[in-house]
Amino acid sequence: MIDPPFANDWAYCAWGALENLRERRDAMPARVAAGTLAQDEADHSIAVARAIVLQWRWALDPALLPFPAAHDDPAPFGAPDTDMAEQLRRLAHWRRTNADAAPADREAREAALLAEALAWHQDLRDGDLPRIVHFGLIARRSPAQRFVPDPAQDAGIYRALGLSLDRPANGARAAA
Repeated sequence: MIDPPFANDWAYCAWGALENLRERRDAMPARVAAGTLAQDEADHSIAVARAIVLQWRWALDPALLPFPAAHDDPAPFGAPDTDMAEQLRRLAHWRRTNADAAPADREAREAALLAEALAWHQDLRDGDLPRIVHFGLIARRSPAQRFVPDPAQDAGIYRALGLSLDRPANGARAAA
């Protein structure tokens, strides 16, 4: 199986997760006020989006804890993996529907591809951990497998996530 576009651009995927959170934070108050969504549903949607961002932040930053939870924690990043996977599947479907309805809209097409990459990373194979968690664990064990940000392109994303692009003085990657 071929990886979807953007699957290997972890910084861009993290930015996509952050944009999903921002969009939900911006949209939910109006939906609650209009009566199309209950407050507890809006709160849950935002909490799940926040957990997705925290998961990406953890995957990108090897200085964070090796795994932020007890082995049996059903919500290690603040929401269950199944809820995160479901939110991203719905987002990918919605973005794909919008892109297909407007084939000349390059931004809609890119948004769909990015949402599909996020959903792919969140996939729960056989009830196991999501791919992005596996990738983050591998990156901690093998520094050669870590995502290496491009300071020119990724600095804004890293700042938005509260991460640093700083490297040790000798150019080596920081230990997990």
